[in-house]
Amino acid sequence: MKKYFILIMFVVFAFAKNDNQNFRFVIVGDRTGNCIPGVFDEIIDEISVLHPDFVINVGNLIHGYTEDTIAIHAQWDTVLNIVERLPCKFYFVPGNHDIQNEKTREIYEKRTGSKTYYSFDYKNSHFIVLDNSITQWSMAQTMDEQQKEWLTQDIEEHKDADNIFVFFHTPAYLNAYATNIPDPLLDMFNNYQVRAIFCGHLNFYMRNLNENTELIVVGSSGAGMYDNDPAKGNFYHFLFVTVQDKDYDIAVIKKGNIFLRNVFTGSDYHALERAQQEAVTFSDCIVKDESKKISCKCTMTINNTGIDSIIHPLMWNFDSTHYKIAPRQIPLDIGLEEEKKYKINFTISNGSDIFPLPQFALVYPFTFGKVCTLRSTLGIKRLKNIRKIKSALVIDGKLDDKAWQKIKPISNLGSHDGQLSPAEKTEIYLCHDKDNLYIGVRCFESDLSRLVAEALEHDGPTYTDDNIWFFFDSNFDKETYYQMIINSKGVVFDRLCSVRDGQRSVNPEWNGPWEIKSGREDNAWILEIKIPKAGLEPFNEEKWGFNFRRLQTRIRNAEACWSLPFGHYPDNFGMIEFE
Repeated sequence: MKKYFILIMFVVFAFAKNDNQNFRFVIVGDRTGNCIPGVFDEIIDEISVLHPDFVINVGNLIHGYTEDTIAIHAQWDTVLNIVERLPCKFYFVPGNHDIQNEKTREIYEKRTGSKTYYSFDYKNSHFIVLDNSITQWSMAQTMDEQQKEWLTQDIEEHKDADNIFVFFHTPAYLNAYATNIPDPLLDMFNNYQVRAIFCGHLNFYMRNLNENTELIVVGSSGAGMYDNDPAKGNFYHFLFVTVQDKDYDIAVIKKGNIFLRNVFTGSDYHALERAQQEAVTFSDCIVKDESKKISCKCTMTINNTGIDSIIHPLMWNFDSTHYKIAPRQIPLDIGLEEEKKYKINFTISNGSDIFPLPQFALVYPFTFGKVCTLRSTLGIKRLKNIRKIKSALVIDGKLDDKAWQKIKPISNLGSHDGQLSPAEKTEIYLCHDKDNLYIGVRCFESDLSRLVAEALEHDGPTYTDDNIWFFFDSNFDKETYYQMIINSKGVVFDRLCSVRDGQRSVNPEWNGPWEIKSGREDNAWILEIKIPKAGLEPFNEEKWGFNFRRLQTRIRNAEACWSLPFGHYPDNFGMIEFE
């Protein structure tokens, strides 16, 4: 009898011990940037009904990006009041909107009560929170030595935990993972048998697997998204994680719906990216600024790399006061791995006024069981003729030289989706002499007191300030090009870049020959720029690839681009021709 009692007690104790290791926690994604009002609140309310043991986020709870500390505290007040509704502890992970500098780092630590990187244990599992809010561990930046030393010691001390989970904001591993390049951080996590890494930042959901470590990108829990297509991983959601001893499971929950965690995989992402880039292409359609009533013909090629026939018609949508396109609707019947070409005739009323661009919609079967709608714009390359002046300009941050007054500036600019830019008016003046290219910049700003210009040294992070970007393909080889990003104080971040065989490389040590002066007008900030042509060797004396973009930080999605797509795509740059 005594033996049976001991056996029963052993079984009860064993099961009690196992039950004691079971727990559930929730992971929420980015609330910002471009917070959609009410979404995060509703998600927090739904989480409360599930009663998890705790909740953790992956960064970007506030909008940030302001020097106004009162505004930052008010943003934290809003977030913390929402989080306080939870019936459990909330763990914080820093994102790039939460922290941009030491001042906002101090506010973050004070308001959240958390260090920017730390760890904690829960039952049989160890949780590691890392900080790449500022550096984002991009190509030219790595984890700071102090954090790396702490991580090495912490993970070694807790290597015997049944489960190790890691959290940080920006999924910096993706480039190395996609190109099969070794990543020291991923190697460390694999060596210590980390079960899963959770990140945010991209605002869409994605899962990959690296050896035995799951790589999860948590999508939006309130941040703005490019569209609302679940097939692309775009839907407001949170993750519900159940841990049972050394096993765990993840449910992806969309406001009243539960999705399997492979709802959008890395393979889906690459298939969709390929479709977005290759499914529809256009022959070069060059539109010259200032030309009137331009009639163009181009060839549109549709390449079906999906898994089924394309049978739905392609539809055009455009502003009839700017464009005429024929045919407006194109019937399609394109088999698997088949390519067809279509002639497009269109008319533009004014080459200086091309936005909004015509858009098309194509229903596309990009992977098994999934059909999405590809949306993009008519491929137009802009061309600007650059006037030659007789004498050199004085670079003093003032656009008062007579040469500037005789030049019609570029001012019709768009956002990445081909719509008119929401930024305030931007004027770009261009001229040249035998040896130099001159650029005048006037960025209208109705509230100059809210300009962001925190970078003060050369190659500082001007890309987070109010700024203007330039790309120059000076030898017009569509491979090598120069980049510079200038803030309103005239501080420059510059690089020599190249794209060969689809691989981009940069030389951050390269410094350009720019002469720049900044200035102010009553309702605008000014840049005056002189670029010695010989300083961008080798250079073509007749034509350069060229593009630019303004970023106005205080207005939502306020980018103002000249030629689309904007980015490191030298084959798609607009062009400037020298008189």
